Amino acid sequence: MEGLNKNENLATTTKTLTADALIEIIYKGKNLPQDKRFLSKEEGGVFEYSALEGTSIYREHFCFPVIKIGDKIIGLSKLQKDPYKDKNYWIQFLSIDPEYQEKGYASKLAEEIFRFAKQEGYSLETSSYTEIGFEKLKGLFNKLAEKYSINFIDKGKL
Repeated sequence: MEGLNKNENLATTTKTLTADALIEIIYKGKNLPQDKRFLSKEEGGVFEYSALEGTSIYREHFCFPVIKIGDKIIGLSKLQKDPYKDKNYWIQFLSIDPEYQEKGYASKLAEEIFRFAKQEGYSLETSSYTEIGFEKLKGLFNKLAEKYSINFIDKGKL
């Protein structure tokens, strides 16, 4: 199978991790990320995401939808419980490893976000910090909100 990435033969899965579970995958009990893709962009990391600092103190306020090929996380999102509204998550970011971009993985990860929110009985809201990054996904988010019967608040429309 010439030209086929070895990972493309592996199963693609989505799931939502707790902060503790994600931290264990990334750090494996050490002080620095053991998966170098989770370093800051300046240090050679691949994900556009806010660091996990602050997550350690308030871990129960965050969850992380991921998309994996085999055991490798190729996409990551961060949901934060809204401190002002009951049963609402802020979507803080959605990031796909550049090696896997433009292959539909962002759409699959977005679907996991809405599936998880539905399962937990939460509404969703884009974060005011990430409006630029969500421009390409807003149409998809609106379709998923309808599919999963989720109240979706688009900060850009307020």
